[in-house]
Parts: sequence; structure tokens; C-alpha cells
Amino acid sequence: MKYKNTGRDISVRLDDRDEIIDTLQSICKVERVESALITGIGAARHVEIGHWDPKEKKYEVKKIDGPLEIISLNGNVTMMNGEPVIHLHIAVGTNDFSTKSGHLMRADICPTCEITLLPIETKITREKDDVVGLNLMRI
Repeated sequence: MKYKNTGRDISVRLDDRDEIIDTLQSICKVERVESALITGIGAARHVEIGHWDPKEKKYEVKKIDGPLEIISLNGNVTMMNGEPVIHLHIAVGTNDFSTKSGHLMRADICPTCEITLLPIETKITREKDDVVGLNLMRI
């Protein structure tokens, strides 16, 4: 992984076998990013995506093995309990040209992924909402 912080944005290049969420969380800790927008494209060897079941209040998780094209990666950074929370949704294309998408649980990169973090001034935190069952933004 390599990244550059210009003071206005952070450009990130993930390399083979980097994991998206762990890597972005580490960068946010080092660079003290508390709130940001995230966008990216790239490729992966393995992803785990979730679909929220509001009745069960849990994610149904699907594992997908590649090669996979990351068509779209979008999300945000917020804070919860003093730690950065990386919340991402992803759309991936498979080798049969079909598309799978959902809440990103995990993605192992192969061979690369290009991500931009755009820090924002508004400090956003999260807290558990027992009715919904999710950690919701506290604005």
C-alpha cells in the first residue's frame, strides 16, 4: 500500500493481498481522519458482501471469489468509540460479466485498487440504534 496526503485529500494505492477496510482504517488512524467520503475502483481476488435483513437485524453475507473488477466503491469514514469506522458499499463484476453488490464486509485486492479519501469538516459519530439494529450516524 502507498498513499499521499495533500492536506485536502488522500490518494491510496492498495497492492496485491491488501485488505480494503483494515488498510483504510490504519490510514485514518495515522492521518487522524475522523470524517471523510470514500470512492474507488480496482480489482479483487475475494470479497465478502452483506445484505441487511431488517427483520433478523443482521447481515446475510455472501463470499465471492475472483478475479473481480471493482466497478464502484463508495462510502464514508465516521467515528465510534474513538475509532474510525469504514462504511463501504461495493459493486463487483465477475468473469461472466455479471455484477454483485452490497455492503462491503471484506475485500482482498488483486492486483491493485485506487481509492480517494476526501476528509470533510463535519465530525460525524456513530451509535448503536437498538430499534434498527445498526450503528447509525449521529448528526
